[in-house]
Amino acid sequence: MVRKKSNFGLMDIPLSCSMFLEPALNKYVRNIEPLSRETKKFVHEWNLALVDILKTSKYSVHLGDVGRKILSRTISSETFPAKCVDTAKNVPLHSLHYAIRFSESMNFLATKIKSGSDVKFVDLGCGFSPLAPIVQSEYNISNAYCIDDKPEIIDVYCRVSEMVSGKTPTSISWDDAKSMASSDTLDTIVAMGVLPYINLDEQVSMLKFINSNFPNFMVEIKYNNNSETAGENVFDLKRLQKLRLAVENTKTLETTMIQNSLRYLHKFMCAMPDKRYFLANDRSLFLSR
Repeated sequence: MVRKKSNFGLMDIPLSCSMFLEPALNKYVRNIEPLSRETKKFVHEWNLALVDILKTSKYSVHLGDVGRKILSRTISSETFPAKCVDTAKNVPLHSLHYAIRFSESMNFLATKIKSGSDVKFVDLGCGFSPLAPIVQSEYNISNAYCIDDKPEIIDVYCRVSEMVSGKTPTSISWDDAKSMASSDTLDTIVAMGVLPYINLDEQVSMLKFINSNFPNFMVEIKYNNNSETAGENVFDLKRLQKLRLAVENTKTLETTMIQNSLRYLHKFMCAMPDKRYFLANDRSLFLSR
């Protein structure tokens, strides 16, 4: 019997990232940066609002097989996402990554804000992540922005944010962000899980711009030491060395990349000691300043 291949809708992956984040934050609490009770409460309320909005016909049309399954089973049982994080194929691995990525981003932004600087930040490739709305709400940040190239995603994102906190980050384009960064009206960028969907030449162009124009950044790229198995949008050693030669402050960036990535690998391995196979495949590197 040939198993039918599931089709993915526009909102399936952003939905899964958000719905599996909450149980992952609970399951891997000892393996991630500490999060406040208020942050966890916001994530919970965010997912409740997200489900409430996506179940309407206006938005459910953008869900594929996977998204409809996640939505319908979560509506039937609020424990469904947690069960997936515990036992579903590949979900424990991916959800751990979501939890580490989210907690590292929260810690990065909180550290910048608590340093006393007037942070003006953007979440590039926001999807359905509650990151920017949480930071905007908890720290009363007026200069919070989000970027996603799918207007349907931004529509839902803004509606959910309004429902949960009464306000929403301002939606802008990448061109807007470049103009704002060049005029010093935007100084901080977080880009998690978005660059690996962009071709390498454009990634390099974006990374060069970010390095030159954003005083503060935390950016995720994918790396594979084996060029023969590296994905299409993944840096191998040769590509990474070429990038190093093309940007300023390489020594500082490389030091933080190593520190960030070793911390990430340590947390990943402590949480999943039996999942060493990912070391031989595409994995995340985090560039920050």
